[in-house]
Amino acid sequence: MSDAAVKVYVYHGTQRVDLVGNISSLQWMPEWADVGEIKMVCALSDANRRLLQQWATLYNPDTPGIAAVITALTSDVDKGTITVRGRFSLCRFAQRVAKGTRTVTDAAAGVLEICRANLRGLPVTIPDSATFTAPCSETVEWTDCCSVITQLARTGGFGVRVRFDPLTGAERLELLQGKDRSVQGGEWYRGYFGTRLRNLSAVSLAQDASDYANVAICGGEAPTESDSWQQLWIEVGDTAAQGTDRHELWVDGSSVTHRHTVQAADGSTTEAVYSESEYQTALTNYATAALLNHYIEQTLKATAADLVLHYGEDYDLGDRLPVRVPELGLVASAQITSIKLTYEATGRKVIPVFDNIELGGDTT
Repeated sequence: MSDAAVKVYVYHGTQRVDLVGNISSLQWMPEWADVGEIKMVCALSDANRRLLQQWATLYNPDTPGIAAVITALTSDVDKGTITVRGRFSLCRFAQRVAKGTRTVTDAAAGVLEICRANLRGLPVTIPDSATFTAPCSETVEWTDCCSVITQLARTGGFGVRVRFDPLTGAERLELLQGKDRSVQGGEWYRGYFGTRLRNLSAVSLAQDASDYANVAICGGEAPTESDSWQQLWIEVGDTAAQGTDRHELWVDGSSVTHRHTVQAADGSTTEAVYSESEYQTALTNYATAALLNHYIEQTLKATAADLVLHYGEDYDLGDRLPVRVPELGLVASAQITSIKLTYEATGRKVIPVFDNIELGGDTT
């Protein structure tokens, strides 16, 4: 593969050093609400050995704004190759422990607060505040900050990345919301993935309702004799559903307690008590999160080609796009949760991965 086919720049610290030479293959796989990873095979040359060092940063201009950190190197003398593995720079937060135990009620604000409190010199800028809210009820215990970020991002339904500035080498944490490109005629609509357009092939759709529920019945903490409040019972979901259309799920919410301990980063603890409205919100979020695990499981597997719709121009990670497969009678939309860019001797391939499928949509 010629160096013109793919360019990967190497940074030592914030300084750009040079391009990797003689790359024979590259897999570049960013994710929406996770870290993502890369694998590169290049020539075992003196120049590459000097460039490719543990913790060096790799930048691929095909994915502006993100970079990867080298985590493993294997040099093979017989093959004359260096195999490089890495993770995108969100992994830097795995270098910091999220001290303490706390209950997070806004996943977006929680990510920023926990990262800011545990930064301890890590050279990543943290925004002052999020541009959106993501209500939740998540307990975060002693773990690394990267695990906290991905846990809260999945719970809150948003994307996360460390934005990389190729001019300065500076990095900044970003929380992202994808664009809804699924409505024809809408502001963000650019087209669709479909077998008739030949940008979708090898399609299979699996649907599993064996564990389905659409209403959660949840009981909160039971009071003791000294408590003045009564046990709270709630229903969440499609509570208007009746007859055979109603599928109930019992959720034990006793672990959501009125009294809870908040542990600060310095290890100190304070006792806090939810008000009744705060407790109802926390219990509702807990029951809703449990119900989300019991919807009809729909798995769409397909190979998408970089035709008609082009990654980085017509869609990006986190965007929702239409999917049409007339052979299955499928009209749906799906979110792009990861991208696999592969560079081989035959050229570049772009393979988006679909998730969070919603049936229905425009058929024209």
